[in-house]
Amino acid sequence: MNTLNSHGRKDQIAINIKIDDFARAYFKILKDKLTESYVFHHQIEGNKFIFTGSIFRFVWNGWNLFNLISSGEVEFISDQGKAYINHKINFSEILTIAFIFHIIPLFTLKYIPGWSFFIFICIWIFYAIAYFVSVFRFNSYVSETLIDVNKNARYELLKDNEAIG
Repeated sequence: MNTLNSHGRKDQIAINIKIDDFARAYFKILKDKLTESYVFHHQIEGNKFIFTGSIFRFVWNGWNLFNLISSGEVEFISDQGKAYINHKINFSEILTIAFIFHIIPLFTLKYIPGWSFFIFICIWIFYAIAYFVSVFRFNSYVSETLIDVNKNARYELLKDNEAIG
């Protein structure tokens, strides 16, 4: 469910190994990327990877994919022989900051209607840009990682002359 505070998506995927093995390989890559982003709070529950970022890590972490994402989860689901990836991200931290910066001009500008409205519009435009850029970058990251795992994870195939027991 997509809201002002979060984004989620469920996609059917094509994989070349069992979904449990695929999830493990995917989660290893995701864990490494999160560690690079200073997101150390994560847990794996079956085929679901849940992560939560530390507060204000975006201030000193540069332009990183996970800077604006407060929390998220990636889940692999098998349904009627088809594989799906369900991923959700949450922006509660940056939304809270936008609300705080929205309230500050009301007190500091002594509520000058023109300036207050202008600052209000600017804050929410910046929030919308951050939201859409983060969603686009996260969806791209999910797709690229799916391709990487599919290319690198595969079963060893039997040679033509080997008999199946």
